[in-house]
Amino acid sequence: MSKDEKFEKLKEIEELLKTYDGKMEISPYVLEYLSLEELDSILLNLLKQQSNVIQENQEWLQQFKKMEKK
Repeated sequence: MSKDEKFEKLKEIEELLKTYDGKMEISPYVLEYLSLEELDSILLNLLKQQSNVIQENQEWLQQFKKMEKK
């Protein structure tokens, strides 16, 4: 497990978090305590949450469109 791989995962996580908060930075210091697997898990969970939000927004939009047609 290289430090470069962990750093890249951390950057991916930061980019996902920025879509929700605008500006988000995580100290590279956390890399000392998180394994690559833990970073992967965090990243996958964020992607899943993002997907859920998109799905919920699509469902809401469909309901809104139905209401407009009435």
